[in-house]
Amino acid sequence: MINYLDGFAWIGGFHLALQQAVWKENINCIWFSEIDKFAKKVYQDHFPDSPDLWDITQIDIESLPDLDLVTGWFPCQDVSVAWRQSLDGWRTILVEYLLQILEKKKPKGFVFENVKWLLSEKFKEFRESVFERIREAGYYLHIQVLNTKDFWLPQNRERVFMVWYRMDWNTDWWYDFPEKQDLTNFLKEFINEEVDDKYYLSEEQIEKAKETRKGRTFPSWKRNWDMILDRNDYWYSLALTCSSFWKTSRQNNLVSDKKGLRLLTPSEYTRLQGFPDGWSSDIVSNSQVIKQMWNAVSVPVVKSIFDNLFIND
Repeated sequence: MINYLDGFAWIGGFHLALQQAVWKENINCIWFSEIDKFAKKVYQDHFPDSPDLWDITQIDIESLPDLDLVTGWFPCQDVSVAWRQSLDGWRTILVEYLLQILEKKKPKGFVFENVKWLLSEKFKEFRESVFERIREAGYYLHIQVLNTKDFWLPQNRERVFMVWYRMDWNTDWWYDFPEKQDLTNFLKEFINEEVDDKYYLSEEQIEKAKETRKGRTFPSWKRNWDMILDRNDYWYSLALTCSSFWKTSRQNNLVSDKKGLRLLTPSEYTRLQGFPDGWSSDIVSNSQVIKQMWNAVSVPVVKSIFDNLFIND
């Protein structure tokens, strides 16, 4: 049995991926930690038997049972290009608590995810200081940028994944990240044919969005219309982002169909991240669904990582 701590659990993407992995029968989630009340509501609806740690900063690490696996990482906003990219934020500080779990409880492995900007020169000092503590604690570190579109989902979403495992565990084994897969599930299979009129932009909204986006300099693909998707022409979408569901200036994927130009729907967001339909929408509002999927892990990517872990344990 693999005892598992789901740190910064959000809506359960890591947990769902573990349930789908090749060694799913051996998983025991001993605790999860999440402070967002809406995300927690979704998590607990799907995993009601997982005990709730709530705030990871308030736990007594020594009281935790023995651990085999920890997942998480600090929330990405402090290093995301879509935000202010500052290590002064409270989210970045949370990594200290995960490091303390690693140092005190010595789990066999950690699997962490974050935006690829964590690997940029701007965060080199912070990154190297964290990695040095990991090595000093007795862990090998494997790190790689993986793209969601290389794992069966039509979304161009690059994220950095880190797999750490204890040096004294399976000394004759070396972790390999999963190989890229051919994209055979194209965007048109994830886009609804019939959509409520409320998702369509008025002429006024279209003009406002054009004006708002004009000359924008972060990042290069947001300078104009980002990507206007035609269900029959495009293989994949850009990475899902949206700071507010109805602010078209912050949507980076818009769908063009026979009725006009529209936003992606909550169900489309959900599918493009690899969650089953209704994962969040049966529990929280549409705006919360968008926020949750935007910040979630892409389930098939994480599932593929887990498939290569613990296989020789």
